[in-house]
Amino acid sequence: MTRVNLPVLGDDGETPTAPPEAALEMSAIHDFASKLRQPEVLSQLRAYVQWQHQRRAAGTTSPSGSVPAFAPVSINLDITTACNFACDHCVDMDILNTGIKYDHQRLLDSLSLMASNGLRSVIVIGGGEPTVYPKFAETIRFMKSLGLAVAIVSNGSGNRRILECADCMDARDWVRLSLDSSSDPTFQAMHKPKKRITLDEICEGIPPIRERNPDLVVGFSFIVTWRGAFMNDTRIVENLHEIYAAAQRARRYRFSYIAFKPFLMRAPRNNAEVVGIDRARQQFDEVIATIQTEVNRAKALETDDFRVYQATNLKALVGHTSQSLGDQPHECHMQFFRQVLSPLGMYHCPVYRNQPRGRLGENDTYATPEAFEKVRERTAERIANFDAASECREVTCLYNQANWWIEDLIAHPDKLDALTPAPMQPADFFL
Repeated sequence: MTRVNLPVLGDDGETPTAPPEAALEMSAIHDFASKLRQPEVLSQLRAYVQWQHQRRAAGTTSPSGSVPAFAPVSINLDITTACNFACDHCVDMDILNTGIKYDHQRLLDSLSLMASNGLRSVIVIGGGEPTVYPKFAETIRFMKSLGLAVAIVSNGSGNRRILECADCMDARDWVRLSLDSSSDPTFQAMHKPKKRITLDEICEGIPPIRERNPDLVVGFSFIVTWRGAFMNDTRIVENLHEIYAAAQRARRYRFSYIAFKPFLMRAPRNNAEVVGIDRARQQFDEVIATIQTEVNRAKALETDDFRVYQATNLKALVGHTSQSLGDQPHECHMQFFRQVLSPLGMYHCPVYRNQPRGRLGENDTYATPEAFEKVRERTAERIANFDAASECREVTCLYNQANWWIEDLIAHPDKLDALTPAPMQPADFFL
């Protein structure tokens, strides 16, 4: 774990400060500042900070033509909108099974061009079930041939397809299954698979994957839901009572870890992803106490080979510090380093994936050098004109600390000289 201070603007309106009450213990996977200090990407960070400092010193809020010529360090790749489940808590339900697809060769061209311009990692996630993409295994192998770190987030129905390509993955890579339950009745009620498959059948697919590639990290994801949660005109199935049993299941089936996260919904104001609990509701304190008690019980199951994680946004919810993660600088800097590629287009943030305000271009916007130049310009424009302090004030943003850290570097570029590389073993470029 990494303890960081979440800055807010100081009295001068520019210098970030860090009040002790804003301290939050973040999971190492969310320590994005350290990830950007890795030797392989430090030059991209330096170039961005220097560009921003020069732009501000010139007294202009308009994007400059000298925006650094880098692709994102990391992308979320929504490889398809097709899905074989109908999960009641899906934040992407409106765009599922639209029939909108990539031109496969253009997708490979985009990945190749980005890899040659600074892309280091790809998280195959969201928008649909990745393993139903007809050329899923081919795409994974292609990305590995480019030297990229690759992660796969799946509903577990396609474990056989993951097994097919597990041999090409390495210690930097990971697989995470979104299961959210310990019992099959709860799993069926929450996920509604269109073709019958049980929770046991999914979990039985994990040992073969681990045996084929012992270095591959395989996680069990559990989105915590509670009584009164509501989304997609549906009352969400509650699973609070299965937190501990899910950890038992995860350890029994040889998952590397289980991670607990809060239920997310779309904000009515701007359709951004936000933690889906009404803090004014009478049962709020009861829900929070139950989550913490059950997660603490689950932590007692940890071994050298099995870990229990509480996601940063769940820690913030339980610790009543969620609002501090919504106090953003006006400019979101992380959109330069991390973007989302979907069949519906290129987007500047996972929170705004498939939302018009987050769109940077078409789904082949990185496929050619000419398109690459245009998307760099649009990214610079979005950084300058998207007011994160306003747009993201309801978002429990995992990139908050990194945004403020970069903001401080821009205000004080001399600090770049004091930055030392922070190698990670294994290297972790997932943002």
